[in-house]
Amino acid sequence: MNANRRIHIFIKRRLPSHLRRTRNIFFVSFTVCALVGLLTIAGWLHWMESPRSANSALIASGMVALSMCVWRYGGGVTWGGLLYQITLMGVVLYNAAITGGVTSPALTWLAIIPLLPLFTASRAWALASMCASLLSVMLLYFAQAHGMLPAAETQFALQSVADNTSHADASWQSMSFAAGMFSLMLFAQMVLVQTYDTANEQHLRRLRQSNKRLETLSSNLKLANAHKDQFLAMVSHEMRTPLNAVMGYLGLLSTDSQLPQAAGQYVQGARNSASHLVTVINDLLDFSQIQQGKLVLSPQAVNLRDMLSSTHQTLAPRANDQGLGYPLDLDASLPNWASIDPHRLAQIIINLLGNALKFTAQGQVCMRVSFEREIDNAKRGMLNISVQDTGSGIAAESLDAIFQPFVQLKISDNAVKTGNALHGNGLGLAITRSLVKSHKGTISVQSTLGIGSTFTVKLPIEEVAPPARVQSTDAITHAAALDLLVVDDHLTNRLVVTATIKRSLPNANIDHATNGIEAGEKMRQHRYDLVLMDLIMPDISGTEVVRRIRNDVNHPFPDVPVIALTANVAEEAVNECMALGFKDVQPKPFDKDVLIQAILAHALKEDA
Repeated sequence: MNANRRIHIFIKRRLPSHLRRTRNIFFVSFTVCALVGLLTIAGWLHWMESPRSANSALIASGMVALSMCVWRYGGGVTWGGLLYQITLMGVVLYNAAITGGVTSPALTWLAIIPLLPLFTASRAWALASMCASLLSVMLLYFAQAHGMLPAAETQFALQSVADNTSHADASWQSMSFAAGMFSLMLFAQMVLVQTYDTANEQHLRRLRQSNKRLETLSSNLKLANAHKDQFLAMVSHEMRTPLNAVMGYLGLLSTDSQLPQAAGQYVQGARNSASHLVTVINDLLDFSQIQQGKLVLSPQAVNLRDMLSSTHQTLAPRANDQGLGYPLDLDASLPNWASIDPHRLAQIIINLLGNALKFTAQGQVCMRVSFEREIDNAKRGMLNISVQDTGSGIAAESLDAIFQPFVQLKISDNAVKTGNALHGNGLGLAITRSLVKSHKGTISVQSTLGIGSTFTVKLPIEEVAPPARVQSTDAITHAAALDLLVVDDHLTNRLVVTATIKRSLPNANIDHATNGIEAGEKMRQHRYDLVLMDLIMPDISGTEVVRRIRNDVNHPFPDVPVIALTANVAEEAVNECMALGFKDVQPKPFDKDVLIQAILAHALKEDA
């Protein structure tokens, strides 16, 4: 570190925070250096027995100190610097006049003084200062040439520049040379300042152009992202709608006892493929939300043991098809009820289990869940979920990469043999990690090639009391008189929903509406126990129908429970529905058991 840098840091550390700007630092640095220089010169001149010069240096140091006080106590850099500059110029000119005029070494300071406004004020002030210095040199030259200056006090008297040149000629030549040199020096400073400003302006112009291009690119990127979101939402809706019918009919066929065994296998294979397609769609939408920071958790009171068991059981048929052991170990320490987002927790577990099954050829996939309570708060603790498999394992160099988007590893040979070689999209583990981080948890993996892998998830949860009311288990009996309205502009979807409900609730009375306007009229004429409402319809949307009902003070049944059946499962759409007064939002394609439970929960609750 050089001396100037040390001085700069020394001064900066001793200034108040509001004075630590660069221009203030420069002003203080110049002032301190000037004071030190002037006091040193005063002492040297006094030793050289030049009292007038020594006194002028002392006066100058006092004026410099005064300018610093003006700056420090309210005058600012502008007024303090102006006083400082005038003082220095006056002292320099006075000393030059009594020590040799334009040939005096003291005049060198006159070329340095314009540097102060160059760094502390503005370029215009610096140029004005240079012009003032140049004019001062010319006036000094004129005064000296006409014998208007006092005799030199020191030994800086003019010397003859040649043996055959008179004293007067030598004086004239020396004066002219000195004045010319100082004039050229000041003029060079002006040129340099102007050149710097020109280059700086060009640089700023290029920066402004670059910023403008960046703003344009940013706008285009935002527009592209908006179009991407619209595209994903459109694809989601357009693919989910026919998938809802496909999976609905396949679900009805799978429960048909008269279906031949071979046909049943075909139906199950088709259901697996359709389910995989739904997973791909969901992963793409979730990944898009995660990238935009729009993923929102919805914690609620959950029967933890029942939820973990049912989620684990979801992939049991797949494990059985592969001939794998599929144990579940729920530790006794688990609380019965906890606050967590059940949908996202199920998504984490299914992703881990599905990944383990994909890469396990033989042996088992074991899931263990335990709960570590906090020492200072027994209601809070860490939910530990581990999924251990006896699969092919993961190489050490690939452990970090598996959590990156669109990274896929080689599928096990057993998956190919058993028909489960459905390559993923490389988003499952990346989404899982993001979901775990959203819960402020951690995920880790330990793996050995040829032995297997263990994924461990730790999520902070809090034990809560069960809801005040628990749904009656005798739902079918109570549901005998349910009046339901199914609203959807697609005939196939209406038929699928109706057939699904009738299969589980044969005594339910089901009415239909083909659009939003018809739905609004029927909901005004009849008190339904529950309405299943599609959101995107050609006339008015399902959300608009519900908004009108909730805001109509004259509506006879403003509090009718409504469940949204929608292909748009984005968080914004779900939040909008819940804010309008929807009781629940069920995605398309819907899960039969989940849909029936939602119908019973909300319809029976309203009847109670």
